Amino acid sequence: MVESYNVLTKLIDRYDYGGALQVIKEMGFENSDAAILIESCKYAVNFDFETAFSILDRLSEVRKNKSEIKGLVSNLESLIRGEPNDMFSELIENIKFQIVNEEYIDFLGRVYRFKEAIFKYIFIKKHLNKNQFSFLLDIMSKRRILKILRKKYKIYNSNMVYAITTYINRYLSDEKRYVEIAKILNSEKMTNLIELRNNSIVGHGFKGVSREDIVKVYGNPYHVLDDFKHCLNLLDVKLFEYKYSKLNDIIKKELNKPDECDMGENFGIVPNMI
Repeated sequence: MVESYNVLTKLIDRYDYGGALQVIKEMGFENSDAAILIESCKYAVNFDFETAFSILDRLSEVRKNKSEIKGLVSNLESLIRGEPNDMFSELIENIKFQIVNEEYIDFLGRVYRFKEAIFKYIFIKKHLNKNQFSFLLDIMSKRRILKILRKKYKIYNSNMVYAITTYINRYLSDEKRYVEIAKILNSEKMTNLIELRNNSIVGHGFKGVSREDIVKVYGNPYHVLDDFKHCLNLLDVKLFEYKYSKLNDIIKKELNKPDECDMGENFGIVPNMI
């Protein structure tokens, strides 16, 4: 039991909720609050927020009434609506997982998408000229954006990032924050990082990617997150950081509360391991 518990906590610390769920089910605690939270996280990190939300309904009434769970429910509702603060926060967390787990090809894939997401956000917000925004808007598609850029702004570049950069330089040049963001996201080191992605299996090639490759062109991989956070700060996006680290703490505390999570006396042998 102690060995399984140790494996379980290590998987949780690495955000491997699929693996953690399998272990806790093998231990016979699939109906515990800890297992339910793990399962919800498993779907949330794959951006299936509706399933993650519905799973929480299976929690015990005691756990549902806790403030942290009410906050999680509210967060998932916002993610389902595609609200930018929550979506960008989730994307940042997702990129961090890849660094922690040394999954550098997936890391590069998410960096590429994040860069695109920031440019899309800038263009759509300025084009629509509205405060209300959702990542679920139909207009967020690359095809729609390029069509608008061609028809309304006479920008014909088929590369969306370059096209929106042209839009920023042409129409937003007097707003320094947008120029600064474009400079950061189109910097030489970011371009070199994206080139690593393009040459990998998630791009157009078959080259592998190591941490050393990333450090060579950009420095510490966490510096990429720092630059993204700076861009979002310039856009007045409020980030909710450490969501899954906080959830991991909640889950591990549940594992040490047999009375609350119906795990019986077996877990009483490890009450002070966290």
